[in-house]
Order: sequence, then structure tokens, then C-alpha cells
Amino acid sequence: MKTKIGVEFEIDFAHTLKGHPKCGKPHGHTSKIIVEVSGDVKKGETFEDNMVLEFDHCKKICWDTIQQLDHKNLDDMFDFPTSENIAAWIFEKLGEKVPVVSVKFFEGSNKYCEITS
Repeated sequence: MKTKIGVEFEIDFAHTLKGHPKCGKPHGHTSKIIVEVSGDVKKGETFEDNMVLEFDHCKKICWDTIQQLDHKNLDDMFDFPTSENIAAWIFEKLGEKVPVVSVKFFEGSNKYCEITS
């Protein structure tokens, strides 16, 4: 049986969406990011055996990647820093480190993109 856990982050960033009628000028956002990982929980002798991944460890691994976006102008990292491209970048980078199954990237408080496996 697979179990999912999630960790949540908040970052601030600036970007420009070239050619967009509203977002074509430099502007900023505060974004919430939710990362979900999945795995088997084995019943064992240690707490690690009884978890998908320890929350603090998961948060540290994820933050090591996500912090690269915090308080940055994402025009310097992406040709088109859309929510879709940012979420995909996070998913790809974290997929090398944790068993990620979902990245939900909120642009502001009422819009989001979700990348799933």
C-alpha cells in the first residue's frame, strides 16, 4: 500500500511573461508550494521504518532545491517563468532526490498549477 506525505513552502519571486498583455511587465508574487512524496510504510523496529520519509528530512531536501527560487528574478532562470515551467522544474529537480509524486505551485492565493507523476 502506497502512502503520501506532503510538505509546504512559501517563496517570493519576480518575473515577466514576455508578450502577455497583463503580466508582460516585471512584477512579483508570493507563492505557496506543496510537494507530495509517496512510498511504502514498512512496519519495523525504528521510526524510520514506520514512515514514508521523516518530515524534517523531507523539508530539508526539498528546501535545498526550492530556495533557489526564493527572492529571485525568475527571468534569469527561465525563458518563460510560467507556473507550469516553474512547477515542472521543481518536480524534475526533486525527482532526483525524493520519491515525488506531485508538486502544486500557487501563483498568489487563488491560482495554481499541479505537476503529477
